[in-house]
Amino acid sequence: MSVVIEALAAWQKRTPDAIALCDSTRVVQYGELADRVGETASVLEAHGSRCVALLADNSIDWIIADLAALQAGITMIPLPPFFSDTQLQHLLASAPIDTLLADDAARVAGVAAGFEPRRGRVGGLEMFCRDRSLVPPYEASISVAKITFTSGSTGQPKGVCLARAGLEQTAQGLAAALSDLGIRRHLCVMPLATLLENIAGVYAPILLGASIRVLPLREVGITGSSRLNVAVLRHAIGKTGAESVILLPQVLQDLTSEVSERPWPGCPLKFVAVGGARISDQDVEDADAAGIPVFQGYGLSECNSVVALNRPSASRNGSVGKPLPGISIRIAADGEIIVSGSCMIGYLGDEPVSGGELATGDLGRLDVDGFLYVTGRKKSMFITSFGRNVSPEWPEAELMHQPEIAQAVVFGEARAFNTAVLVPADPGTGPRQLAAAVARANGKLPDYARIAEWIIVCEPFTTANGLLTPSGKPRREAVILRHILDPEPVALQA
Repeated sequence: MSVVIEALAAWQKRTPDAIALCDSTRVVQYGELADRVGETASVLEAHGSRCVALLADNSIDWIIADLAALQAGITMIPLPPFFSDTQLQHLLASAPIDTLLADDAARVAGVAAGFEPRRGRVGGLEMFCRDRSLVPPYEASISVAKITFTSGSTGQPKGVCLARAGLEQTAQGLAAALSDLGIRRHLCVMPLATLLENIAGVYAPILLGASIRVLPLREVGITGSSRLNVAVLRHAIGKTGAESVILLPQVLQDLTSEVSERPWPGCPLKFVAVGGARISDQDVEDADAAGIPVFQGYGLSECNSVVALNRPSASRNGSVGKPLPGISIRIAADGEIIVSGSCMIGYLGDEPVSGGELATGDLGRLDVDGFLYVTGRKKSMFITSFGRNVSPEWPEAELMHQPEIAQAVVFGEARAFNTAVLVPADPGTGPRQLAAAVARANGKLPDYARIAEWIIVCEPFTTANGLLTPSGKPRREAVILRHILDPEPVALQA
């Protein structure tokens, strides 16, 4: 039995009048939430659903549908609403989805070939089903509670298959770590399709019997994957009386600036978790000075979202905290962070992971007290300050597909936008021509992978100048050192 569903039943008896879910117009108390979840689970079971995809904005209905799948033992695939139509089409065609729940029928029509609408609704969501003969086979799906797709390190994101036990272990660890703070209201700021918000912003608060305040993303100031109206976010926190939120580094930076300019004496926040990408020590200090109680954490989808977390009773500047209960961390000889005790089943379509350990691709160290410090990334993939994974080879390929561009190197680690260093194919190519080329390339990319600024350089990357390997790959660090840290070129913005 799911510990989250057991908690719902317990709170239904102990605190039936307590608010479980609340949006701008509706309130669902714990006394009725378990029944609502059970009714939705029955609808899905009656349709014979085995693998359900969920494409919707943040809402009460999103949470109830997700909990219903958990109760019924149905595989749930949350679809990030900021994915491009091309990514969604690929995902829906390749994943073993037989049922799709959505709040936007028009978008479904454009991306979900083979899915037909069914009469009736599941809460406020429309149901679309696919002929079972058209569902891609996936024998292990019955043991997978959730398949989460990351923001995409390449053009086609991988599905991370997770077991219920691992997801709930993480939720229990978070609930235990935060139990002494007395948090009663959590506001969902990140998309619920993001595993971190799903686990830390829904499952953990339910285990604590707290209230989850869930608003459409635009009402917390979020549009797309990386656009923020910080004044709207601040208003939402104040209006809902949120005592905890989960923020990405860029959102924290913007909120800190807002509060620094306009002090917030009535800030209700007790705990602000920050994760998804590296954050500087200065950002944490600035937030603390502004009265924002920020605590950095670390995790990845392949390890059920959260691996380590600072909290008031165990926090160290510069670190991402200590591992949650049941999770072990070791540092390999080359500095790579290796996690055990909370690992994925495997990637969708690949063989299951064996050995119980996961090499994260991140570099780090442990101090004598067990605090983890993340120092960098092992491979070229970077994470923007909005928490989006980007493999630079992807936008680089789109850029160099344009006839005006001969070479390109893209970077954006811990930045709010991606920057490209461009070598024109013809020395006579002007800024306007390159701007048009960048715009065409951006048209092939989702917003988090697009280029917002580019730098024109006339010197090609070669082995002679140390900017190219013998195999023809750019030496990224050398390019950044030459043209970003010690620049002489011209920078242009989209």
